Amino acid sequence: MPTIRNILTVVSDAATGRATLDTAFRAARQLNCHVDALHVRSDPAAALPLVGEAMSGAMVDEMMGVAEREAATRASKTRAVYEEMLAIHKVPQSQGPARPEEGFSATWLEDAGIEEQVVALRACRADLVVLARPTGGNETAALMTLNSALMQSGRPVLAAPPVREGLAHDAPFARIAVFWNGSSEATRAVAAALPFFLAAEQVTVLRVEEEEWFAPTDDLEAYLTRHGVRTMVSKVLPREGRTGRSLLFAAGELDADMMVMGAYTRSKLRQLILGSVTGYVMEQAILPVLLCH
Repeated sequence: MPTIRNILTVVSDAATGRATLDTAFRAARQLNCHVDALHVRSDPAAALPLVGEAMSGAMVDEMMGVAEREAATRASKTRAVYEEMLAIHKVPQSQGPARPEEGFSATWLEDAGIEEQVVALRACRADLVVLARPTGGNETAALMTLNSALMQSGRPVLAAPPVREGLAHDAPFARIAVFWNGSSEATRAVAAALPFFLAAEQVTVLRVEEEEWFAPTDDLEAYLTRHGVRTMVSKVLPREGRTGRSLLFAAGELDADMMVMGAYTRSKLRQLILGSVTGYVMEQAILPVLLCH
């Protein structure tokens, strides 16, 4: 039976840290597992090739000093958010080496380098990666980290939206919507989400009936039933020609608190012509989205 014992959550900065940690701690509480909260400090030396040869050594040293101080300030503010969220969620801090069957707990980790590269390496040894959904303020950096985690680590990714006001911090993921199109990516997402399905009150399978995405759900229902998952199937038709919009609309009607889907299941050509469903969902979703590629 698939299990999730170790969650890696990427805490990039104080601005997005609350939402990311809130989602990670909700998941860890529901699944009784450990969270490694990772902050990656930018490495000033990585920017040196961009400086050029026209600058003197003193100017380079000064720029590196400024960058190091800014990175330290950013790390300090991000750590403060981590401590704040620990208190809100009442998460025990794990001390010392990892233990078998370690329950609901958290550890703070810091590393230096380029975030998407560090995350790709560390994510390979996690059961689930939680990171911030790309938004207007952090879109480029967050999108690079998201794509790196998805494409290079081989692990499922839970993209956290901004914090919703009025949502209880200990609220479980009780109603889960699954976008099913029969793709290998969707199949991997379903398998990765099984621990959440088993803990949920209701799992709803959403099927989009398009020529490229028509997949029967009978075998999926049987698979989930044999794993002890309670399911309900709902047929969904695209609205206004946008599959992503119809999926989010359906998830909203179900009052879902998590969505599960394969990532980038269309070919590059179809993404160019029709747009990326994954990209649209990442831009618009107000609920956490579990993705697999």
